[in-house]
Amino acid sequence: MKDKIQNILQQIEQDNNIKIIFAIENGSRSWGMASKDSDFDVRFVFKRALNDYITLNPQKNVINFAFDEKLNPCDAQGSLIDMSGFDIYKYLKLLLASNPTTIEWLNSPIVYYGDNNLPLREYMKENFNQERLFKHYFSLFRHNYWEFIQQAKAITYKKYLYSMRGLLNAKYVYEFDKIPPLDLRQTVKELENIIPPDIYKKIQEVIKIKSQGLERDVILRIPEFDAYFNIELQKEFSNFNPRKPDVEVFNNYLQKLIIRP
Repeated sequence: MKDKIQNILQQIEQDNNIKIIFAIENGSRSWGMASKDSDFDVRFVFKRALNDYITLNPQKNVINFAFDEKLNPCDAQGSLIDMSGFDIYKYLKLLLASNPTTIEWLNSPIVYYGDNNLPLREYMKENFNQERLFKHYFSLFRHNYWEFIQQAKAITYKKYLYSMRGLLNAKYVYEFDKIPPLDLRQTVKELENIIPPDIYKKIQEVIKIKSQGLERDVILRIPEFDAYFNIELQKEFSNFNPRKPDVEVFNNYLQKLIIRP
């Protein structure tokens, strides 16, 4: 599948007159949460030619593609390969704001194209904004829990784990002031002394069940998780590290990248 994804990305470069800096997996496959029928969530960062930025008619800063099992273009819903690319300007603005998605792209272990080991990877490990990263992850947890569990007609293990991942990543950032591991299993392991024992055991059980089942298997509510989520939603978090990234570091990287052929 990697070869097929690479071929698609090369064609995207040609068709859109862009240069893909890196393309990675950012979804259940890179989070250690894949099911038997998990799709491929390919995310990439691209740059355009210098003259394409010096214009009164700016190009799109986000481009999306999706492909079915026969690698034909299709709607994203139900696709086998879901692709989304950010222009380097958009990507760096989000990264500067300690957006968790863009940080995860830098650290994904599944690289399809190019190299995500940018100079900013190590820089962000020491200079991310703790409060922003925490709030981003906590907001993901709150949104997923409300929309896909509390308000949903059909609930899946996937949605519970996505909610749990947002919460545990937020707690990891708050407790350790570090960027959380991509693999949820590793995050859970490192939070063993912080997560209630029954929740710790249940998370491991659900991850195992999901890996052996199907992505859209409908389940009943998980009372242990609901109770835990509602307790965490009532807590207050404060005393964050005031550290934040330096915009000039990003400007220097961007200028070198855009000028470079």
